Amino acid sequence: MPSYRSRVTAAFAASLTLSAFATPALAAPCPKDELGASAVRIEKDGVAVAYRTIPAKIEVGKPFRIEVVACHGKEAPTRIGVDAGMPMHGHGMNYKPSEKVIAPGHSEFDGLLFHMPGSWTIVFDVFEGTAKKRIEQKVTIRR
Repeated sequence: MPSYRSRVTAAFAASLTLSAFATPALAAPCPKDELGASAVRIEKDGVAVAYRTIPAKIEVGKPFRIEVVACHGKEAPTRIGVDAGMPMHGHGMNYKPSEKVIAPGHSEFDGLLFHMPGSWTIVFDVFEGTAKKRIEQKVTIRR
């Protein structure tokens, strides 16, 4: 009969193996580092997004762009969407951003504008075919 220590070690190794299958592993580095050190990186449910705003500081009432690199598992998504809103106020932006696809899983969205200060949520929709995963990032905009 195996010792207690070998049984515990085997159980721990099995749990690590099972947890590796429970959440899809992301390729490293995924998303790629082409956005630079200033990029914000967020992950959820096997999807990763890195983004940066242009300009870096978002100002009230001034248009800005968001450059996004995303991956779904180890692959580039079929499509990315970006939107934003103020959940506490129950409204979104007054403008719909336009998308410029740079490469698969890499897009730039132009024409975003936060028309008032406060707590905003930037929403990234990452599509794999018709399946969509949503990742959100809260930001606070001050005057």
